[in-house]
Amino acid sequence: MKNWKKLLACLLVSLMALTVFTACDASVGAPMGAKRSNAESESVKKLCESFKGVTYDEELSEKAYYIAYWVAGTSVSCSTNANKTELYRVGSANDSAKINLLQHNYATAFDSMGIGKGIGGGMGADDFIPGFYIDTDLDSRKDYISFTLPKDGSVTDTMTKAAEGKTKLGVAYVVDKGVSYAVVLFG
Repeated sequence: MKNWKKLLACLLVSLMALTVFTACDASVGAPMGAKRSNAESESVKKLCESFKGVTYDEELSEKAYYIAYWVAGTSVSCSTNANKTELYRVGSANDSAKINLLQHNYATAFDSMGIGKGIGGGMGADDFIPGFYIDTDLDSRKDYISFTLPKDGSVTDTMTKAAEGKTKLGVAYVVDKGVSYAVVLFG
């Protein structure tokens, strides 16, 4: 009986040590990934409440997922700020994509960048506006573009401006080291 107690005590100590070393979160150390949203989640409900007259839209959320999938697919091009409140994704944008961004034809621009091509066939109609910041010098010959995704639960000025006059909201997430970053679209 004494040996069983010692064995059980050792197992318990080992389990506690393992919990501490893995920070109690299975997503820590997991590769960056895209995650679909759920209309019933607290996060989505809070987002919808933040923008009066806006309701969750499944189709826009699927488009947001295509963007999240693209961001997570090239995690080497991603970084976060020190507080982990924003995730940055740098990618390439050809002249066609930059012109379409300038004209607010976001679906066409994202299609030109290859977003959504491998998992859903493309972004569809130009009927949405991103609620995340897109940094690109549209007048230069540089071919890069940077997306800034806010930490889930944040409401940014970019979101507030994009939501003006819109009635639908779509959202998906990029999860990196246990932190979720929101890809929000308004339509």
